[in-house]
Parts: sequence; structure tokens; C-alpha cells
Amino acid sequence: MENLKNQKMITLRGKRSLREISAEIGIPYSTYAMIETGRRFPRKDLAIKLARFYKVSVDELFFTLNDRAS
Repeated sequence: MENLKNQKMITLRGKRSLREISAEIGIPYSTYAMIETGRRFPRKDLAIKLARFYKVSVDELFFTLNDRAS
């Protein structure tokens, strides 16, 4: 099975915990955890909120070059 983890989110989170980040963003821990582990893809508004939080584009946060090439 393909590794669906969002490596970009994991890298940007650094040493901060999932709970800490989810609290800062204002979303449930379980929602953030599912997005980061690839078990869920965020709605458009949440994807934008996460990208703004990490100061990157939605494309950069959620799509790889391979995803855009297909």
C-alpha cells in the first residue's frame, strides 16, 4: 500500500504535538491526525486554513509533483 502520510505536514509540524497544532488551528485532534496520516482529505476551507497556518500554498501542502503530473 502506498504511504499516504502527509510528509509536508509532518515536517512543518516539527517537534510540536498533534494536539498542540490542532488546538492552535482550532480543529479536533482526531481531524488533524486523520489528515496528517492520510486517512482523510480536508474540505476546501480547512485545507486553506491549514496552508495559511503553515504559510504555504494548498498545492504545496497537499499535492506532490507526481499528483499534479497525472
